[in-house]
Amino acid sequence: MKLKRFLSVMAVFVLSACAVGSQPAAKFDVVMEEFEFTPSSFTVSAGQPVVITFQNEGAVEHDFVVEKIDVSSVSTEGVGMGEHHMAGEHSEFDLHISTSAGGTSVLKFTANTPGSYRILCSVPGHEEAGMVGELIVVEN
Repeated sequence: MKLKRFLSVMAVFVLSACAVGSQPAAKFDVVMEEFEFTPSSFTVSAGQPVVITFQNEGAVEHDFVVEKIDVSSVSTEGVGMGEHHMAGEHSEFDLHISTSAGGTSVLKFTANTPGSYRILCSVPGHEEAGMVGELIVVEN
C-alpha cells in the first residue's frame, strides 16, 4: 500500500515537472491592408512558440519582415507568391512571410533573444507609407 501511494505521489511530481517546461504558443491574428498591420505591436516571451495568422485585406501582396532576430523553429503555411521579390528567396531576412491579396498565411517561430525588433512590409514603398510595427521579446 505504501508503495502504491509513493508511486502515485512520484507520478504527480514527474507530470508536474513536464508541464512546467512547456509553454503554450502565443497566438495573434493580424490584418494586413494598405498600409498597416493591425495590430502593429506584439509582445512575446523568449523561448515561447509564436503563431501569427495573417489575413491580407489589401488590394496587393503584403509581407511581414523582421530583418535581424535570433529565431528557431520557423515554419510557414499559405505563403503568397512573393511577386515583389524577383529571386523568390528571402535569405536577407531572418523572419519573413508574404501573403497574397485576399489571402491568409501562418508564420510559426520561437524568438530566442529578448529585445525590441522592428517589423515592416518590404513591398517597395510600403515601409515608407507607414507599414511598420514592433515585436517585443521579453525575458521568460
